[in-house]
Amino acid sequence: MKALIVFAHPRKESFTYSLVARVQNALRKNGADVVLRDLYELGFDPVLRGPDTIHIENGHFVREAEYFPADVQVEMDLIAASDLLVYIFPSWWNGMPAIMKGYVDRVFQHGFAYSFESDEPRKLFASKKALFFTPTGQPQPADGSLTPIDQAMKLLTSDWLFNSNDAQVLDHVFYGRVPYLTPEELEAYLRDAEERIDLLFAD
Repeated sequence: MKALIVFAHPRKESFTYSLVARVQNALRKNGADVVLRDLYELGFDPVLRGPDTIHIENGHFVREAEYFPADVQVEMDLIAASDLLVYIFPSWWNGMPAIMKGYVDRVFQHGFAYSFESDEPRKLFASKKALFFTPTGQPQPADGSLTPIDQAMKLLTSDWLFNSNDAQVLDHVFYGRVPYLTPEELEAYLRDAEERIDLLFAD
């Protein structure tokens, strides 16, 4: 299995970084070939500019730029080469960090991740699986269900991102009250993430 981890957090001391490391190690332990993309470390440009946007001309979607930008093409090629796509980002203002949203805006472009005029994105993504992890400061229900805010985030991120190309979203996991937990409680989250990865290889 080839796995791609894309994550966003500016602080290496964060729980998000620990979560990324645990997921990466669990994947490698199970024999996966892992590529890690730290958007902050890369200095990824999150701004989608005019020539790269699509618009309608004569009833068809067109893009002024003939080719995708080089940095975007790198990310597209990594996605195309991967079987498992893992996205890890904290909840900030009940949404993705801006750099992660910009990654989605620029990389998940018409003609690559979806298309209103072609089945090629479905052919590319139909064999792929995706898994999302979101640490948050908000409390989580004891029964494991999602809060209304989590449900809204899930709908607008993991559910929506692959809704038109047939990729299989395995789960979107929320880990709550992260800033307020003890190291032992945070370790329980990390073990949970590791076990979720192990289950992918159980069969």
